[in-house]
Amino acid sequence: MLRTVKRWSLFTLAICVLGLLLCAGLVYIVDPFEQYRESAILPLYDQESYNNPGIARNYEYDAVILGTSMIEMSHPSVIDECFGVSSVKLPMRGSHTAQMGWQLSHVLDTHELKLAILAVDAYSLMGPPDDDEEIYDYLWNDSLLDDVNYLLNRDVVLVKIPRMLKNIGKSTATKRDDMYQWTDVTFSSQSVFDSFIFSPQKEMTDPEYRIERSTENIRRHIEPYVMAHPETTFKIYMPPYSVAYWYTMTRGGLSEQQFRSRARVCELLLDYPNVEIYDFSSRIEWITDLDSYFDYSHHSGDISDAIMRAMAAGENRVADTQDMWAGSERIRQAVIAFADEYEPK
Repeated sequence: MLRTVKRWSLFTLAICVLGLLLCAGLVYIVDPFEQYRESAILPLYDQESYNNPGIARNYEYDAVILGTSMIEMSHPSVIDECFGVSSVKLPMRGSHTAQMGWQLSHVLDTHELKLAILAVDAYSLMGPPDDDEEIYDYLWNDSLLDDVNYLLNRDVVLVKIPRMLKNIGKSTATKRDDMYQWTDVTFSSQSVFDSFIFSPQKEMTDPEYRIERSTENIRRHIEPYVMAHPETTFKIYMPPYSVAYWYTMTRGGLSEQQFRSRARVCELLLDYPNVEIYDFSSRIEWITDLDSYFDYSHHSGDISDAIMRAMAAGENRVADTQDMWAGSERIRQAVIAFADEYEPK
């Protein structure tokens, strides 16, 4: 009896171990998050926090664009054309500067970059300097022991792999451009108006509120890499949120602290010879063209491409902090004109 129980236990254990090995082997071979190699099968590219680590580690590139969802519609092919590089995009939706710095540190550890394009959102500068939400260390680090979290992940085995295998035979030629693109939205002024409400004016927040956060984020998550990599050109730009966004920030009493954070970027980084700063937030013909947005923040791929071409041409480059303040004043005036035209009377 005891021998039978022992045999049964060993058999059950062997089946369990074999099952785990088969699961791990399947994940390793298909590798939906490209942790071990760039995939020959078109990946899903549906979760940036899971896809980005593999892209950052295993793709060949000498340029990168980093930012929030504001860069999801960017096309690396246009970046390559404008700057003579081979690029990838690593957006993190809703992220703060801390997550940008995390990704930048790993990119610079594994690749020699000619160019780093950083889309710096004013609100993200005021985020928690230690924010690590949506950062999964086991996907970023080099520890083989941590790989068990990926190799034996139930969602990867039962959901990601079956979905990815449906992509067998699909072209990967344009995957760098196509990844993270929005295909289910409508760009129109009506979509913009549907995304916010007209509200009473709140008291304006002190511009210096949370400026210490912006300062710490810049000093911890951008400046060290600028200093350590003089061979890399850092093109930092302020994304063109629509005038409706700035109207909402103004009515909510938040615009002046965002303008202050924009200026802080110039104060701390503009003197570095490998840093260029561009203010596309105050590109009035873009931010007032509401048909190029699907909500009050997010612009079309055409504007993403126009940003790269304008940057390559040196347009909207900030020469000093006063240039940034002048851009903020242009935004204020655009908000006044927007309110005059659209605010309910």
